[in-house]
Parts: sequence; structure tokens; C-alpha cells
Amino acid sequence: MKRKVSITIEASADHPGILTVQDALLQALDFFNMLTDEATPNVVWNLTLATTNSPLTVEGEPVDLRTQAGAFAAVEQRVAVIERNFARVASGLNFDETFPRERLETARKFLKRTTNGIGATITRFADNATPIEIREPIARRYFEEVEKPSLSLHSYLFRKTARHERGSVEGRIVEIGTDYDVPAILLTESKSGRQIWCRIDAHSEKELAETIKAKDAWERRRVRVRGVLNFDDSGKVLRVVDGAVAFIDARNINADELVDRDFTEGYNVAEYLDRLREGEFGR
Repeated sequence: MKRKVSITIEASADHPGILTVQDALLQALDFFNMLTDEATPNVVWNLTLATTNSPLTVEGEPVDLRTQAGAFAAVEQRVAVIERNFARVASGLNFDETFPRERLETARKFLKRTTNGIGATITRFADNATPIEIREPIARRYFEEVEKPSLSLHSYLFRKTARHERGSVEGRIVEIGTDYDVPAILLTESKSGRQIWCRIDAHSEKELAETIKAKDAWERRRVRVRGVLNFDDSGKVLRVVDGAVAFIDARNINADELVDRDFTEGYNVAEYLDRLREGEFGR
């Protein structure tokens, strides 16, 4: 399937005749980076149009390098996510939980550039689609009225966090719910016995929504959650953020599998222990 996506970049009203090469090209690059899914490395955005004047318009079409054919079906879901989230920002809302987390910083730089050097970015996610315009006032409002309160709330909620690092915790599910409106599971950690909220990443959220059941909490099912561990001043884990969940299922073992009839090398237990104390084994 052939389908093209484009972005038009306009200069700031502060200097309407000047659109720097750096700002324009970085904006276009960040846009197509957001549209690129690392899970489909063979699909690239083929440059089909780039204007030579200001405002700059860049157009791309997804192509599979193996077949040289259009490959919009492979990126359709990713494009839909970016399109929906751009529309949210243009309406004064924040990115939702479906936006690729690994591209959030790219999106932030994209918007920041629209407050400093770029006056507007106009995106079309199909040839006949309604353009989505993010102009300088919208970008400024995002940082002042959307991002800043969100960061302030995060700072308040996690004010006790002393450090964070990637790692994992193991434990048993106590509750399936939310941690400050973010999908999460509450674990009783195996080592400490402490209860820890583990926020679930977007991928695990979709998977768990279809597989996790109430009895997983009732039966205290064992799991491992890998993500960003938040520690307090004493080194205790406060919570896990962006966690990926893996269930740990115990295997039923027959007692015969644990028995080693040759362990004492033919001696009875008392004689084996005597010889072990005198150092006759292990030399």
C-alpha cells in the first residue's frame, strides 16, 4: 500500500524570513524518527519530496528495503499513534500512554523547537488527511500548562526518591490496580516482604489486559518485574516504573528427581559423616 506522510515547517513570527537549516532539518528528522518503529528495521521512510525554499516541506513514504515496495501496513499502527497524539497536543492535551516512551524526549525537543526558532509545524498523515497544526502558542502552552504541572505532580508524588536504576524485583501479586491512575500491580517482594507498587509499561499493559486474571492476585502468583527501580535514602525500593512483567511458574518435581543414591559413595550416613569430618573427601 502506498501512503505518504508530510511535514511543513514555517519560520517564527519573530523573524518570518529566516528559517535556519539546522532547525528545519532537525524538525523534519525528529518527526520521521517518531514515525519509525525499531521493531520493523527493514521498513524505512523514503524521501519523496523536499522543497528548496521556506517554508520547508518534507514528504516520505514507508518502503520495505527487501522488496522495494510500499509498506504502509507495517507502520500503520505507529503512524496512527503519532497522529492521534499530535492531535491531542494541538487540542491542549498531553501525550497519552500509547505514545512510544523511547520517543518522548524526541517529541519534547520537537515541541521545544516550535517555541524557539520555528513558528509552526503542519503535519499530514495521509494525502487527503486534515492537517494538524502545532503553532508556537500551542507549543508554549504545552510546556506551561501541560508539562510543567505534570512534572510538578511527579516531583510531589516521588519526592522521597533518592536514586533510580534499571533492575528487577520478584514477588507475589497482592493486587491488580493503578498507582496514581497508572496501571500497576502491587507485589509482596520475596526478599524483604515489603509491598511495592510496580507501574506497568505500555507493552505489558496491553498483554496483561488480555491474560491477567483476578485469581492471579487471589493465589498470590509469583512474578518478576523489570523496569526503573526507585530507591529511598536507605536503599529500599519504593516502586517500579515502566515495568515489564514475567510470570514465574513453579515446576512440579518428583521426589525421585532430588534423590542421589550415590551421594555417600556407598557408605552409610554415620560413616560418611565421620569420614567427611576427618577430611577424607574433597582432597
